[in-house]
Amino acid sequence: MNKKLKKEIIIRSIKIIDIGYIITIYLILGVLAAKICDRYLGVFDEDKEEKRPLYKSIIELILYFWFLGIVIYIVRNVVPLIPFPLDGIYGFDHLKVKEVTSGATFTFAFLYFQVYYQKKIKYIFSKLDKNQNINDSS
Repeated sequence: MNKKLKKEIIIRSIKIIDIGYIITIYLILGVLAAKICDRYLGVFDEDKEEKRPLYKSIIELILYFWFLGIVIYIVRNVVPLIPFPLDGIYGFDHLKVKEVTSGATFTFAFLYFQVYYQKKIKYIFSKLDKNQNINDSS
């Protein structure tokens, strides 16, 4: 096996390990951030939500999306600062791996594991669906 092929195999192996490392970091941060948000927001109370006008719930959800976008932006900019132990070996550059700045795994985990957020969206969509059905039957 020539040196160039050996180096290529080693670099690709390091890249595979790095991708796993990055995804693990994003996944852990996503679950932790989701749990923190749920703890801060508390339990979704549908009875309390029923007493509010729908437009207020929608505005609150839009503001929450805004907040989520800011958190995702911050995490995507902090994760590249976490060192990768194999960075520099055989010329491997951790920061050139696209997954480092992608944040897709964090976004998925962050949104998927938020119970409050999911219940709020389901509530709003059920209300919108009921309104649509009422308008359709008129």
